[in-house]
Amino acid sequence: MLNSTNDKLIERGLEVAESQIFRQNKIWARHTDEKADVAASLMKTIRTLHKAAPREKELSALAIGSADEPQFRLLEAAFKKGLWLYDIDGTALAIVAERLQRQMIEGVSLVSGDYTVDLADPQTAMRTLSSKLGGRPFDLVTLHHCLYYSSAAIWPVLVEALYDRVLAPGGAMHFALMSARETREGTTTRLYHHFSRMFFGAQTNQDLLLLKDELKVHPVFRKADISSETHEVTFWVDDFEKYMAVVWMVMLYPHGHRYTLDQRTQIIEFVIENFWRPRRPLIQAQDYLTVFKSE
Repeated sequence: MLNSTNDKLIERGLEVAESQIFRQNKIWARHTDEKADVAASLMKTIRTLHKAAPREKELSALAIGSADEPQFRLLEAAFKKGLWLYDIDGTALAIVAERLQRQMIEGVSLVSGDYTVDLADPQTAMRTLSSKLGGRPFDLVTLHHCLYYSSAAIWPVLVEALYDRVLAPGGAMHFALMSARETREGTTTRLYHHFSRMFFGAQTNQDLLLLKDELKVHPVFRKADISSETHEVTFWVDDFEKYMAVVWMVMLYPHGHRYTLDQRTQIIEFVIENFWRPRRPLIQAQDYLTVFKSE
């Protein structure tokens, strides 16, 4: 009976493995406190920007890779007539486009693109700002979880390009990413590393805290105010397919890694025995990085 139940769960886990990332993220957002935590951290940055700006100034924001996430509502309210959503996922942008039309929201611009191409270096970023992003630097640039889909080796140049050419003086950049340094059992980092080491002999080097250290000694950022914080968030849903959809998001499948059928089966079996049957929630340690640009 147990094997029969496992087989059914494995079948369901395999079926949901190919789900679109915006659907995975929707489940994560609905059944965790992570988005509220992102909003709380982001709100500190927004509050600082608004406090420093002249009362009559309308601030602008660029959200990279987070078109359909809940913080859209916060950004839309805080940056009236100056919010740009940039994303490679056309489905996510289409969802926002329908909402903008339905709710008669103005002042939000939707842009499709790949930040690893459009913002690859300062010169390219300057051209992209002029041709695709309205031509005026932004007071806020957010990169929430989108850095998973690029090599950490390009981050310093990418952030330099944004800071130097896309971010306005006095503006801020706000990043959020799963902690690369977490080692506790039951965490998303530990789960990801368990299989990335097993299958690929490697672990993530996508570390916001390491990026912070690199920026602090980078000459372009010598006058920048750079800070970080780490919070803990929790995910649980009493539906195996939804639970596994989020596991695949954590495992970067199919959008980062292409695990074989046997490897996917091993991942599902591990989740069944170590998380699903004990009714164990996933814990995520989440790093935030904020960079304020001097006037």
